[in-house]
Amino acid sequence: MNIKGILRSTAAKIIAFAGIVGCFAAAVLIGENAIAGCGRDGMIYQFETDFSQSSYMAGQVNNTAVTLEAALEGDISRQEFEQQTRDFPGSYYGVMNGKVISNAELNDSATQNAAFYLIARPDDATQSNISWYYTPFDDEPIDDSFDNEPTDEYNVRSNYPLGTVIRVCVTSEQAAQYQEIWSAQKNTFAHTIYIVLTLTAAALLLFVYLLFVTGRKPEDEDMHLVTIDRLPAEVNVLCFWAVLGTAGGLNLALMGELLNGTNDMSILLVPSILFFVAAFAFALELTLSLVRVIKNRSFVKQCWSIRFILWCWRTFIKVCKCIRQSFGKLRRMLFRDYKTRNVVLLFTAYSIVLAFLAAVFGGVGGSFFAFAFGTVWFLAAGYFLIKRITGFERIVDALRRLRAGDLSFKLTDMPEGVFAEMAEDINSLGDGMQAALQNEVRAERMKSELITNVSHDLKTPLTSILNYSDLLGKMDLTPEEANDYARIIHQKGLRLKNLTSDLFDISKVQSGAEQIISERLDACTLARQALAEQDKAVQESGLTVKAAIPERELPIWADGRKLSRVLENLIGNCVKYALKGTRVFLSVAEENGQAIIELKNTANYEMDFAADEITERFVRGDAARSTEGSGLGLAIAKSYTEACGGTFEVSVDGDQFKVRIGFPVYGITAK
Repeated sequence: MNIKGILRSTAAKIIAFAGIVGCFAAAVLIGENAIAGCGRDGMIYQFETDFSQSSYMAGQVNNTAVTLEAALEGDISRQEFEQQTRDFPGSYYGVMNGKVISNAELNDSATQNAAFYLIARPDDATQSNISWYYTPFDDEPIDDSFDNEPTDEYNVRSNYPLGTVIRVCVTSEQAAQYQEIWSAQKNTFAHTIYIVLTLTAAALLLFVYLLFVTGRKPEDEDMHLVTIDRLPAEVNVLCFWAVLGTAGGLNLALMGELLNGTNDMSILLVPSILFFVAAFAFALELTLSLVRVIKNRSFVKQCWSIRFILWCWRTFIKVCKCIRQSFGKLRRMLFRDYKTRNVVLLFTAYSIVLAFLAAVFGGVGGSFFAFAFGTVWFLAAGYFLIKRITGFERIVDALRRLRAGDLSFKLTDMPEGVFAEMAEDINSLGDGMQAALQNEVRAERMKSELITNVSHDLKTPLTSILNYSDLLGKMDLTPEEANDYARIIHQKGLRLKNLTSDLFDISKVQSGAEQIISERLDACTLARQALAEQDKAVQESGLTVKAAIPERELPIWADGRKLSRVLENLIGNCVKYALKGTRVFLSVAEENGQAIIELKNTANYEMDFAADEITERFVRGDAARSTEGSGLGLAIAKSYTEACGGTFEVSVDGDQFKVRIGFPVYGITAK
């Protein structure tokens, strides 16, 4: 059996489940025994880090001072005081009305030199180096009958006689045994915390393991449910909280009683823990059952609440659909014709108004008034109805005129409301149709020019071929003359071949028949290769190329053969049309996640064309068509660039001609 099979085996799952329950039981037992052993006050002391700020010693000093006040006031006897303070390790001194209770002669200086001390006087001038929450003399009302100056016998804050004071202190030697107990309890409690955290971490790891393997078996990848998994989700959750909450609540209540000092209930601690652990095991199984249901994708099916909500939603959709269909049928039945619709609405409203008036103004006089008012209302409504019908008929007439070809017709002076909006839409429709017509005219014009240019570019070299071939057959020529004629025929034939090849290429790419094989390319390397291949032609043309190509790699995703053809056409365009003796600028750069290849040159002719027209087929900047160009170079370059997923932009600024090619940098933008 492989590792997956072992991990998914029933034995492994049982061991993991028992491990979780065992870790939880051990953690609860150890933790609650520790808490019960140290008591409520001990729980506070366990988290202290400095004995000089110990809450235990502060409580000793504080309680002794308050008890001493009660003895001085006579609330308790001296014997009761000594009984309550028999375990106090420190010194105390209290005086009131000449009554002194003390176990040592203490003054302020000697008291303040102790590790823990408290000095209290009735004027609320308490001095202490401990944390205190209540002190002697803090519960007496202030006597406002005295002046601002104290008398010989009483101060201005209380009814205690002057000279009343309580001093309590504990030296470091006296607190040594308590410090040892304090340190031992802290170390024991810290060790207990570490054990509980380790057990909790182990239980969590085993629980995560069970989350992955529960419901799986070694032999397949299907989900396997058990009997408990058929419980509705609501019942599962309810049982989880009911069982675990009941057991946890009982356990917490018992721990509260034990912390309050009710030691008689300590015998119930172990049964309570066992009940809590059993409830936890049951809740764990319920949790795993819910996980199996979710993994099986049947949670919605087994959750009554979600099923009820979905049923209500589907029912609501059906009701809304039925209502919409019913209203649609009624509308189509009654209001198929707009005139019928308006008449029906008018008479319906008229009937309602008359019924209302007859009910309000009953009697002979009231009936006449109702009839007269209803007649006036009917005439007003009729006028409004006729106006609306007239507006609708104008809308219909405008649509008929648009259909007939009158695109310049505009609807004006329409009444406010829906007819005004419809009139605006019809006017916009006419404008759009006019624009479409203009585009169609422009397309027809370009088609005519295309045919003319193609005829010219094919006819010129073909005429030369025919003429020179005729001369070769009819004239007595020297070998040198015959070679010249043959060379010219060859050049014209090559021009025809290149022209037909360009036509074939641009037709394939614009029809989508051209296959694009994209790959990862370096834009900088492509630019350098294109310059190297056209170096001879550039030098013969008398141009100077200024290249700004970075040394680093600039990856793009494109068809290498097609993109090389694009750069070849652009550089060849510069050789043909750039002004002799000028400079051609070629740059490659990254801009906003785009690899930009830019080519600029100065034209040798006046560029009186639009930038978007020069990329059309058989459109040439040289209007005289005196060069050897076909008018397809830029069109092919643009088509290939866009087919590879790039952008192709042409701009003209005076005599400056600029082309920008952009591709997303591979790895930054999705290919």
